[in-house]
Amino acid sequence: MSVLLRDDLEQRELTVEVPLERVGPPVPVNELVEHLVDALGFLDENGVAVRLCLVCDRWTSVSADRALIEGLLLGLSLRACDHMHQGGLLSLETALIKFDENGSEVTGLPTGEYVRVSVSDTGGWSEDAGNAWTTRMGSPQGLERPSLAALRHAAEIVGGALVCARHASCGERANLYLPATRRHVRPVLTSN
Repeated sequence: MSVLLRDDLEQRELTVEVPLERVGPPVPVNELVEHLVDALGFLDENGVAVRLCLVCDRWTSVSADRALIEGLLLGLSLRACDHMHQGGLLSLETALIKFDENGSEVTGLPTGEYVRVSVSDTGGWSEDAGNAWTTRMGSPQGLERPSLAALRHAAEIVGGALVCARHASCGERANLYLPATRRHVRPVLTSN
C-alpha cells in the first residue's frame, strides 16, 4: 500500500495494518539520490537547479525497501520545489553520521550509524505560505505531494526519522535519517 493512500485512510480515521519495518537488500544511498535527480529532469523548466553533495562513499548503503526510500526522497524534493515559485536551488546531500546518546535525542533514534539525506531549498517562505508543503496540489506532471505526516510515518517504517527545520527567508531543510549498512569489500590481490 502506498504511503499516500495509507495517509489518506488515516486522515479518514480508517485503520490500516502496515508492517512495522520494510527491509530490502542494501542499496547504495548515493545511487538512490543520483537516480532521483534523473527523475527530476523537469525542474530545469521551472527554473530550479539541483546541487548534489554526496559525502557518503560508494559502500554506504541503507537496508530498506528501495521503492519506499525513493518515494520519500521524491516527496521531500517535490515539497521543497513548492517553496521556489520563481526558481531556486534544490540541494541534496548525503552523509554518514554516528549518534551517541546525546545526538539521538533530536531524532529519537537509538545510538548507531545512520545515513543522513538532506533535502533543502532556497525558499520563498512567508507567513502566508506556511502551509505550502501541505496544501499546494498543482504540480509539474500532475505529481501529488504527500503530507509531512505521511513522510515522517514512512521514515519510521524503515527504522529512520525525518526532522525538518524552516529558516526565515532562506528556505527549509529536511533531514532524513536512515539506518546505515556498510558493504564489506574484499581486497583484490594481483600478481605481477
